[in-house]
Amino acid sequence: MSTRRTALRLCTGALVAGAAALAWRARDQGVFSTGEGPAYDAWNTWNAAAPGSELQLVHAAILAASPHNTQPWRFRVGAERVDVFADPARNIGTIDPFRREMYIGLGCALENLLRAAAALGLAARPAMFPDAADPTHIATVDLQPPAPRAESSLFAAIPRRHTNRGAYETGRTLPASVFTSLQALGADLPRISVRWFTSAPEKATLGAHIVEAARAIVADREQSRDSSAWFRTSWREIQLKRDGLTIDAQALPAWLRVAAKVGPAVGTERADRVWLENTRDVHVATAAGFGLLLARDANDNSQRVDGGRLWQRMHLWATSEGLAMHPLNQLPERADRERSQGIATRFGAVLEQVVGNPAWQALMPFRLGYPTVAALASPRRAIGEVVFT
Repeated sequence: MSTRRTALRLCTGALVAGAAALAWRARDQGVFSTGEGPAYDAWNTWNAAAPGSELQLVHAAILAASPHNTQPWRFRVGAERVDVFADPARNIGTIDPFRREMYIGLGCALENLLRAAAALGLAARPAMFPDAADPTHIATVDLQPPAPRAESSLFAAIPRRHTNRGAYETGRTLPASVFTSLQALGADLPRISVRWFTSAPEKATLGAHIVEAARAIVADREQSRDSSAWFRTSWREIQLKRDGLTIDAQALPAWLRVAAKVGPAVGTERADRVWLENTRDVHVATAAGFGLLLARDANDNSQRVDGGRLWQRMHLWATSEGLAMHPLNQLPERADRERSQGIATRFGAVLEQVVGNPAWQALMPFRLGYPTVAALASPRRAIGEVVFT
């Protein structure tokens, strides 16, 4: 009897200790504080901070999309003027060797800034790349009031736009009007276009190429390393760095999101394997359609910025319509990697085949559809970290 009682006490103690450890792990990983803390303040104050000033435009700009949530921007704010600069240090290395994705992200920020200016009744006149000697100086935006306020549905969607990396509804097709409306958003950007992939054969072919490119990224030690460097694994790290990819931003079902947070830390090899599986079984398999952003010259930074502006518009419109969107950059990432290393252009040739028109070049593939899980916010750096005078 004494032995059984002792064993019972030991088992009870072990269960209590295990529960305590699990609770501590849950708190440490932010299970009970999703979307909270300073790293997420920008989403709540974006249209209330510095009302009516140039700084309010920056609050909107920093909520834009960017590759791996690197937030590669800086802003110089003056009277009736905002200058947009690239922050070259905030790049994803061998994943983006020619900074194609970085400039697309800067175009996203510029688009949000211009949308906010119109909503505030400011006539915004952007001069693109005003300093030929400084490729990091993206734009000078002169602001002249008054102008008719143009608070559109795109502007209203700014705080609700989040990249949805989860599964999309598989039994639901997109009406043709969705693609027509998205295409029309680029009417004033003649150097940018979109090619759509909506039939089952088209989707299957492009999806297979995307998965194969993802497999090549995983097999490339440097690309794997540079990609994983931007994944934030703890609530403390998120609050400290306020950037990068998080578990919350993966649009997982709630139970799986909690399990991923409280489970043991995952090494790079295992994380790569999960990402590859998700690319194949979730991202590609559940896409209702694919799109491919095109440019006349995908190596021209100004056209990359224009591509980012169109991507941001499309994503804002999709958000207002209850649709989800998600970049799938694996193909151009591998094509850029091949070119940077001077090796055979296997994926470069695939991209040319996918584009199907020598007058256009690929900027960024993406998927779209109806979400099954709502996307959550990604962290954002504070205004003081991105603004200089």
